[in-house]
Amino acid sequence: MTDEGDPGETVEKVMSITRAEFEVGLERLAGMSLRPHGQDRYVLDGMGAGRQAVRCSFEPLPDAVLGKLMRLPLARVRLHLAALSGEAREEFLALFERTFQRGGG
Repeated sequence: MTDEGDPGETVEKVMSITRAEFEVGLERLAGMSLRPHGQDRYVLDGMGAGRQAVRCSFEPLPDAVLGKLMRLPLARVRLHLAALSGEAREEFLALFERTFQRGGG
């Protein structure tokens, strides 16, 4: 993200998520417009006001180990937003965050 708070062309996140969970979330986010684009890469067609494509990548990382009994999957996710205008980037990221939000208790 840029200093002004607007998302840049590429946004990187470390998420606690499996590949299967990520793909289900992308399908929910993009509807039927999700398409694999090589190994660990996806294209979401028709995003934002200009109906542009968003590219994203999924890179598995070593699990986070919390004590002897808990392991959490980790992945580096990169969202390539260059095709979107600044406002469309903000809208897409807000939708991405809501789609992948997890509740806790």
